[in-house]
Amino acid sequence: MKCVTGKNAYESEEVAREALIQNRIRFNHRQGSGPINIYQCSDCQEWHFTSKGVEADFLNDDEVIDRIRKEIRLRDWTNE
Repeated sequence: MKCVTGKNAYESEEVAREALIQNRIRFNHRQGSGPINIYQCSDCQEWHFTSKGVEADFLNDDEVIDRIRKEIRLRDWTNE
């Protein structure tokens, strides 16, 4: 779904969190680059990514970091 802002819109905070994690896996952003957090939009009331402000705490969770690293390695291995 798209918002009037032109950004992808996610129906819930949980869906947006998972989408942000998947984005980090797919594009292998360096720490502090690319989208770094999510927010609820005042226009559509759904959730979007942002590359501004403070990085989301959940991206610094050890389990999330390990998951991202493992899935990147798996993706890279399967693309060889």
